[in-house]
Amino acid sequence: MSFDIELNDAQARLIQAINPLEGERVPVLSAQGRVVAEIVTARHDLPSCRQSAVDGFAVSEEKLAGVRFRLLEENVSPDLSLGKGEACPVVTGGVVPENARTVIPFEYAEVVNGYVTFSREVESGKNMKSAGEDLRGGDVLARPGDRMDSGLISVLAAFGYEQVLVHRRPRVGILSLYQGIIPWQNDPLPHQVRDSNSPLLISLVDGDGGIVVAMEMAGEDRSMLKQRVLEMLGKIDVLIITGGTHAGEYDEARQLLEEIGAEMLFWGVKIRPGSHPGAALWNSRMIICLSGNPGACMVGYHMLAAPVIRCLQGISPFVPRIKAVCTNSFDKAGGPRRFLRAHATIHENTWKVEVLPGQKSSMLRSYINCNALIDLPAGHPPLEAGSEVSVILLNLAHSAIYPK
Repeated sequence: MSFDIELNDAQARLIQAINPLEGERVPVLSAQGRVVAEIVTARHDLPSCRQSAVDGFAVSEEKLAGVRFRLLEENVSPDLSLGKGEACPVVTGGVVPENARTVIPFEYAEVVNGYVTFSREVESGKNMKSAGEDLRGGDVLARPGDRMDSGLISVLAAFGYEQVLVHRRPRVGILSLYQGIIPWQNDPLPHQVRDSNSPLLISLVDGDGGIVVAMEMAGEDRSMLKQRVLEMLGKIDVLIITGGTHAGEYDEARQLLEEIGAEMLFWGVKIRPGSHPGAALWNSRMIICLSGNPGACMVGYHMLAAPVIRCLQGISPFVPRIKAVCTNSFDKAGGPRRFLRAHATIHENTWKVEVLPGQKSSMLRSYINCNALIDLPAGHPPLEAGSEVSVILLNLAHSAIYPK
C-alpha cells in the first residue's frame, strides 16, 4: 500500500480498479439522466414517406397563380396521385400525394365551392419533407456512454422504442465513524453533532447517477461494527466512509478495512482540505474513506468518489474544467495542491469565479452557492484578485452560472 500519494496517482488507481456495471433495460420515459449501454439505431427512415411541413394544399401543377384547382375530399395516402387541375388538403406532418410538386400554406389560398385558388407562386419542393430527410434507417441515435436527456428520449419515442439498455445505477453505502454524530433530524446534546455529511453525499451521489441504498452510523457500541459493514458490502457497489481518517497511530477507518480483509489501494493524498483519505477493494467493491470535516468531505467526494461512480456507469470520470478570473483573494500560500470551494459565473463569454467564505475544512458556510472548485497547484502563492485560475465545474446542470 502507498502512503501520501499525489492526487493524479490516487485517481488512476481508482479508475484502473473499476469495471463498468452491467446493463439493464428501463422504460424510455424513466431513463432521464441514465447512461446508454448499447448502440441504438433508427428503425426506419424519418419521416418514413414524404410529409407536409405546413398546413395547406398539395398540388402537382407548375403554374399556380390565377389557376382554379378542384379540391379532392378523399383521404390522402402516399400512393394518391393528383390529376391535372386537382389539389388536396394536407396537415403538418401528414403525408402528401406521390406526385405532389409543392404544398401551399392555407394563408395563400382561398376555397370557394369546392375549388381552391392561390394568391402566389411557390417554388417546387417547398414546404415538403422528403422520406429520410431527418434520419435514415440504421443511423446511430445513441452510443454507449451517451446520457439520456429529454431530446434523446423524444427521438427514441419517434422510432417506437419502449425500453433502452442503460448501465445500472451504482449502489452506494455511507458509513459514519464519528462517535458523536447523530441523525440530522434529532436534537443534539452538547457533545453531539448533527450528521450533515450523509445528506451531502446522498445528494452528490444522486447527481452523479448513483443511488444510496444503505446508511449506517457506527455509534458508541462498535462491537458489531465489522459485521454491519460486511452486511452493507453485500448489497452495494461503493462504500463511502466518513470520519476516522485522522493522522496518527490509530486510524479507525484504516483499521476497520484491515479487519474485514480489504485490499488497500492507498492511504493519504497530497491535497487540502482532507489530506488523509484512503481507498480499498473488498470483493470488487470499492471502499473510499473521506474526512469527517464537511469541507474536506465535499472535496474528497469530488476528487475520489465521483470519478468512481462515473466510471461504473461507463462515462468519463472527470468533469469539465475552465479558466476563469478570480474576483477576490485568498491569503494562504504553499503546501500541497489545494481546492477552494467557489462560485463560478459566466457573463458575455467571460468566466469569473469567487472564493466563497468559510474555507476551513470544518466549516459548512462555503457549501452555500458552491458550484465550482478552484484548483491551486502545490506550493502556490497567495491568490490575488484578477488572477486566472483553473476551475472544476460541479453539478453544472443544476447550477446557476449566470449572474443574477
